[in-house]
Amino acid sequence: MSAPVEGGATQPGATDGAEVDPPRAGPAARRPAVHERPGAVAAYFGYRALAALLLATPLSVLAAEVAGGYPDGEAVLFAPGGLMLVEVQRLAEVAAAAIAAQLGVGALLAAALGLIPLAALLVALSRGGPLSAPDVGARVARALGPLALLWGVALAAEVAAAALVLMPGVSVCAQLAVAPRTRDLAAAGVAAAALVPVAAIGLLHDVARAAVVGEQRGFYDAVARALAALRAAPLAAAWAYAWRGTLTLAAFAGAAWGVHVAGVTSGPRVAAAFGAHLAALAVAAALRASWLAAALRLLDRAPPCVAQEGEPPADATSSGRADAGA
Repeated sequence: MSAPVEGGATQPGATDGAEVDPPRAGPAARRPAVHERPGAVAAYFGYRALAALLLATPLSVLAAEVAGGYPDGEAVLFAPGGLMLVEVQRLAEVAAAAIAAQLGVGALLAAALGLIPLAALLVALSRGGPLSAPDVGARVARALGPLALLWGVALAAEVAAAALVLMPGVSVCAQLAVAPRTRDLAAAGVAAAALVPVAAIGLLHDVARAAVVGEQRGFYDAVARALAALRAAPLAAAWAYAWRGTLTLAAFAGAAWGVHVAGVTSGPRVAAAFGAHLAALAVAAALRASWLAAALRLLDRAPPCVAQEGEPPADATSSGRADAGA
């Protein structure tokens, strides 16, 4: 039986009451590679380097107060025997509460303000073609609310997950009738175990961030999209997150080891040490951008969320569903 169509004509082969399959979504637009967005990556690195420098300032001032009057300056902290380094540690313990409060507030403020360059980086990695400042600014502004809510919820969840592992684990380690070295190793194992749930929450958090910015979704929709993406490819997501995190740790460990071997007993060596840490921070920023690009690709491969009847698709103002990663 033929079904009537507009203008009184009929469409052969269509039956009354039969549901017509919705049109298939086209292939997702190609996401820009990290090397195609050097400006966004450089801006993200610049913010992280500035934040790290500001957070390290209180400890640097404390060290300068102790060792600044010596001819070799702060190089005396790394002299054989470590006498002055121990003295700085003793003074730091006296001022631990004030320094911890200052660093804690500073770290929270830096993380909150860091949502802006993070969102700009995600916008750059999620949209192909040339970028315009008004478009990037508008997308960042729309994403800041859900990003801030995600950050607060994830931070609380990470603290709770770490506490659930650390508190009973450290208590058990303190009661072990073993040598102090063995007790310290056991405590280190507990700390490593606490990193597992924290990393899992961080993984979900980052994929949800990619959904918030790349697909312009709200808090609940972004979490649902992140869960769907992780369920669709759990091993790929874990591997992409793990190897980049391992390389980041290796970069910082290599910089610290190089400084330890070369020493900082002269001005040029101090400058070289500073450059080595900046290089490690640049590697970390590039790996972070690479992981965020991988998170966007995970969303592209995930099954789309089923929208309610009459609900407009996410990012309806963008040019097609492809920009939203469908």
